[in-house]
Formats: sequence, C-alpha cells, structure tokens
Amino acid sequence: MITAIIVDDHPLFAEGLKAMFKASDGIEIVEHTKNGNELPCILRNTQVDLILMDIDMPIMDGIATMELLKKEGFNIPILMLTMHQSMRKIKNSLEKGAQGYILKDASKPELVEAITKTSLRQNYFHPKINDQVFDYFRGRKSARAEADELSEREREIIECLAGGMNTKAISEALHISEHTVKTHRRNIMYKLDVKTSAELVKLAIEKGIIDIG
Repeated sequence: MITAIIVDDHPLFAEGLKAMFKASDGIEIVEHTKNGNELPCILRNTQVDLILMDIDMPIMDGIATMELLKKEGFNIPILMLTMHQSMRKIKNSLEKGAQGYILKDASKPELVEAITKTSLRQNYFHPKINDQVFDYFRGRKSARAEADELSEREREIIECLAGGMNTKAISEALHISEHTVKTHRRNIMYKLDVKTSAELVKLAIEKGIIDIG
C-alpha cells in the first residue's frame, strides 16, 4: 500500500481525493494539511511514501514548502498536483526536487500511474505537459519559441539593455514612460525566467532573440 499526504488549501478537493482511492488501488491518503509550515511536524510523526503537493497556497506555497523540507532533511518523493501548466512553475518545481508533475484534471488511472511511479522515485509528467517538459530540459526550445513569447516592444527594450542603456535612456529613446519601461522589463524577465538584466541579455543573445552583430 502506497501511503501519501496531500498538501492543498482546498479541503473539498483533498477530501474528494481521499475518497477516490480504494484498497484495491493500493493507495491511501493518510493525512491532509493546507499549510506547508505544518508539514515537517506531520512527517516526524507519520510515515508516508509520497507527498502530493499543490503549488499555490496562501500561507506557504509548494515551492517554499519543498525548500523547507530540504532544509529540515526530509527526502520523500514529491508529486506536484496542480492546475498550472506554466513552464516557469513546472521548471521551478522540478528544480526544487519534485519527482513528478500532474494536473488536477487528470483521470484516476493517470493519477494512480503518477503516484505509483513517483513513489518509486521515477519521474512522471502529465500527458498535457510531457512534450514541453522534455523539450525544455533537453534544451530543444528553439530561439523562435523564445522570441514568440515576446512582443516587438519587448525585443526593442532587450536591444536597448544590451546596448547598456538605463531605464531613463530607454524611456527617451522609445518615447515611453520610465514606468512602462520597468513594467516591460519585469514582464520580459518573467517570460524568460531570469532575475537580472545581465541574465536577460545573455539569454537573449544565446537564443538569438536579439542580434548584436
């Protein structure tokens, strides 16, 4: 029997999941918490084979909860169970140690397969995201795919940043407010999953999003 704990701030969803599994499925949800902060304490008193983790939770989200578990020395397989298909969230989850990622609209057979595989520390990705996950982590996300996520104005701003221009200079050159420049830069960084302008320019050059020749 695979025992699991679900970390999700929606009690009705958690209760529905617990009721879904029968003894014949070989899966039992033994605990539920909607607060990631409580998880280490629960795990010290309850032995489980798997953690089913949501991403968006109000007190501590799934990413922060995984960081806490690592800090506390826990090494239990984690299956992300969420509604999000964002590559950014998927990437962050896997980098923090998730073994698999499945969407909440999964069928019961899909969920049983995901739980079974991840409990054995085998990777599992929902069919809806499987291709994009492997494309991304194999480095086959093309420059065109990166560029398609950006507007013409956003590419102009990247080119300005690559030229060493600050917010004020970009504002004057493109005839837009400094606030608009900052908003565009924040959106670009979110889309390309970078945290600094230097990282942004480096990635844009590597992916061919801008041409410095």
